[in-house]
Amino acid sequence: MVLPISLITIIPVAMVLSFLGHPEPAIWDHLWTHVLPELLVNTAWLLLGVGLGVTGLGVSLAWLTAVCDFPGRRFFSWALLLPLALPAYVTAFVWLGWFDYTGSLPTWLREAFGILRFPPVRSRGGVILVMSLALYPYVYLTARAAFQGQGRRLMEAAQSLGLSRFQAFWRVALPMARPGILAGLLLALMETLADFGTVSVFNYNSFTTAIYQAWFSLFSLPAAAQLASILIGFV
Repeated sequence: MVLPISLITIIPVAMVLSFLGHPEPAIWDHLWTHVLPELLVNTAWLLLGVGLGVTGLGVSLAWLTAVCDFPGRRFFSWALLLPLALPAYVTAFVWLGWFDYTGSLPTWLREAFGILRFPPVRSRGGVILVMSLALYPYVYLTARAAFQGQGRRLMEAAQSLGLSRFQAFWRVALPMARPGILAGLLLALMETLADFGTVSVFNYNSFTTAIYQAWFSLFSLPAAAQLASILIGFV
């Protein structure tokens, strides 16, 4: 049973990668000249920004809910997972509705205080921020499980040896949780690469938007498949 199921899951990837065995020089010349330089730069910035964002948010929130005691801890321990139930592009629409130039907040600031200049929301920083807010639960979930698995006695032992609470976190708890954090980070980055809705809302060119344009605008299945094969290479 395992082998047939595995083959079924591999078929789409194998079909996409098969286009690399039959490259078309005209298509690749066009891609390297007009498409790939921008896509590679945009993708690199997106992965770097989202990677830092989801790691910072996920690890800090996981530590707070797993180790620290504060009012509402039980509520936040599961409520912080709710962004996973909301598609990232919906978060993008909400963000633009509130913070775009014609959104609710800038409109109110213009009318109330005469403020006319606002940071551009439809930007690289905007899409990175929105995707970080949408995807951090991957890191939060795995990091929290790692911190809970360590137990509080580990921290107490580290502090009994002279380490402060911050030093115990940085030198003991965080290195031990690194495999879980890395697993969540990889999931978030793969979601980032596969996302189409959010980058489309922000008009941010990525491999997913380029694949769509190559297929439905240029009517070139080989170009779309070869771009998709490069995307698989990133993964």
